[in-house]
Amino acid sequence: MLALNGCSGDKKSGGKSATTRGATAGKRTEDSAAGSVDLGSRGYTPGTVTTVGSITGTITLAGGPRADMVPVTLDQRVCGQTAEGAVTATAKGLSNAVVWIADMKTGKPMPVERRIDLSSEDCELDPRVQAAVANTTVNVTNDDKLLHRLIFTPIGTHDTLTLMPFFNNGQVVPSERLTKRSGIVEVRCAMHPWTRAYIAVFDHPYFAVTAANGAFTIDSLPPGNYKLMVWHEGSAKPVEQRVQVAAGGAARADVSVAISP
Repeated sequence: MLALNGCSGDKKSGGKSATTRGATAGKRTEDSAAGSVDLGSRGYTPGTVTTVGSITGTITLAGGPRADMVPVTLDQRVCGQTAEGAVTATAKGLSNAVVWIADMKTGKPMPVERRIDLSSEDCELDPRVQAAVANTTVNVTNDDKLLHRLIFTPIGTHDTLTLMPFFNNGQVVPSERLTKRSGIVEVRCAMHPWTRAYIAVFDHPYFAVTAANGAFTIDSLPPGNYKLMVWHEGSAKPVEQRVQVAAGGAARADVSVAISP
């Protein structure tokens, strides 16, 4: 399990993180999309929405099904021989893609419940990708009888938001520092370099993360023409698609994402 040292452990991290990939995992994108991904809405204001529509769709992987696996090089007794890599896509769709509406100005209220969970088990973080609104509390739990040292950084940078050392299982550490501003937070373990997770933080409520079959839904949208954005940790940059939403209608948006082999 992971254990967190309080938030006072925040430091700057100067070196690049190590990444171990197997042949099937391929070359990891150098966080290229990371620093340039803009999740903000530039002053979103909740309003009264009387007529609404929705966007439903499926995100697929260009090139077909793929399941990256990463070789485990340390603590194999607990971690196993291999771990899940960056890309998991079936014939139905691509999981762990973040989908959102860009430049929302007004719409449905922000969620009241602002608490999410991130857990470490068998040296993997679950969920690998999730999304939340700003000022959400993140409860980090360690379920491994191992030493872990989690590092949280804005993706594409080495600016540490929080360091969380875990030294026994069953520890739970809440943090409010990770979601102070919009953007994508990368989570990695300094001791187990294949251990990764991502938290997309939004200042508006119009977003989703694709399920195992690549499906997503964004609802309660006022009628209009929208810029739908899709990001995946393995892609070079977000994919954009225009979608027209009618009052009471359910627009369809199916997007293919290219990822390096």
